[in-house]
Amino acid sequence: MKVKTERYINQAKLAVVTAFAVGLLVHLFGLVNVMHNNDDIWQLPMGYGTGLSSGRWLLTILGDWMLRSGYGYNLPVLNGVVFLGFIAVSAGFVVDLFRVENRVSAALMGMLFAVFPSVTSVLFFKYTAIPYGIAILLTVLAAWVLERSRLGLLWSAICTAMAMGIYQAYAPITITLFVLLLIQQALKGKANAGQIVKRGLYFCAALIAGVILYFVILKGTLAVYHTALSDYQGVDNMGKLSLGQLPGLLKRTLGSFLKLPIYDYCGLANTLLLKILYLLVWAVSGAMVLYILAAKVRDWKITAGTLVLCALLPFAMNFVVIMCPDTVLYTLMVYAFVLLPCIPLILLECLPENRGKGTRILQKAAGCIAALMVFCYAYGANVNYTSMYYNNRQVENYWNSIVTQVRMTEGFEPDMEWAILGVIEDPMLETGWDYVELYGGNRHTEDLMNQYSRLAWVRNYMGIQIPEASEARAAQLAQTQQVRQMPCWPSQGSIQILENTVVIKFQNLE
Repeated sequence: MKVKTERYINQAKLAVVTAFAVGLLVHLFGLVNVMHNNDDIWQLPMGYGTGLSSGRWLLTILGDWMLRSGYGYNLPVLNGVVFLGFIAVSAGFVVDLFRVENRVSAALMGMLFAVFPSVTSVLFFKYTAIPYGIAILLTVLAAWVLERSRLGLLWSAICTAMAMGIYQAYAPITITLFVLLLIQQALKGKANAGQIVKRGLYFCAALIAGVILYFVILKGTLAVYHTALSDYQGVDNMGKLSLGQLPGLLKRTLGSFLKLPIYDYCGLANTLLLKILYLLVWAVSGAMVLYILAAKVRDWKITAGTLVLCALLPFAMNFVVIMCPDTVLYTLMVYAFVLLPCIPLILLECLPENRGKGTRILQKAAGCIAALMVFCYAYGANVNYTSMYYNNRQVENYWNSIVTQVRMTEGFEPDMEWAILGVIEDPMLETGWDYVELYGGNRHTEDLMNQYSRLAWVRNYMGIQIPEASEARAAQLAQTQQVRQMPCWPSQGSIQILENTVVIKFQNLE
């Protein structure tokens, strides 16, 4: 028993080391180059984004502490490396949780955790990467402590509440781990149906306790900070779900999961090879489950329960759809899907001991699929980083051109307010990366130039603080006859000094 325990620990360590090393290699370009999306450019030199008003009470507490202590700077290398460290440790705990004995499986699981698109997406928001890394580790610990600690339910609930207090969309990681643990227990044949049901209820109790604790602390924190939840993307309705909404949400949850081999979902299957690989993951996982049930399981109740649990996996993994029905989902929010390509590797531990040729084929297939997915996601990460690099350079140069023309406009004075009307629709703009299927959090050049933070590029890269006119003042100028007659950017005359205000007309406004 001691030898087996040491083996589990060694495989967990292997997963940690592999995840960290591969993570550093794959994300190197993103770590050593200063690149921004529309949110990241706004959080300079310090910041942690939206906290308590989005229900992220622990993010506010951690973020405020980091700002006060001088550790809240938006640093690409340090923030990114620490984040990858949390990801690596999370992978190690998952390998230990499932008692993975195969060294190749442990290493591949570590790599998958490190290169999955959601990791790349977090690194686009590097100002909050460290707290998000903590949240991911907490979601894994919520399952691990329930299995390993005498006070597991209490510690699991605390971990779940804290993880949701940083970022609620990571909760499906814990839910998926619980479902996979029940499937593994059933397939290993070391428990009867009653024991599995009892364990499932125990998992549910831990989750419910964690969610309740999260909302209790959230209510208290809102009162202490004298604030309220924002209505942005339905955050103020979090936890309020009518029965009428449920059938549609369940259909959407299952549909987006099942369509992975056909349609891309949040950047997870944005190439033909990845679509094929996801189809193979399902095929190999299904073959393993049926083979193990036929070879080892003699109780029809366990067989039926296992099939039911397999049917629940899509809802567990994609539970973020039900949690956030009014939210636009993107890559960062679906990290629970990293466990999907891990399923065949986990199921390998349940195969019969006297393994024949068919078993060896399944084992090799699982390893090859995981390795190919690691390559695809490593490649995709660097496509996204390279795209963001050029998009950033184009935005800097574009605004440099605009500021230069403003300064050359007759009558310009430094203390004048700038009224920027509309969004840029330049027919000459050709970035070369517009066709790239980007992960959520990455942005094309035109998007970056037209987001709320567009003037932050001028402030941070040109060292100029533009005195922007109020929305009311800009709207008033837009209705004047002089502005109506002005051509739109980039035509000559699209920048003029009117009523002691710099007017830059990007669009005709009604």
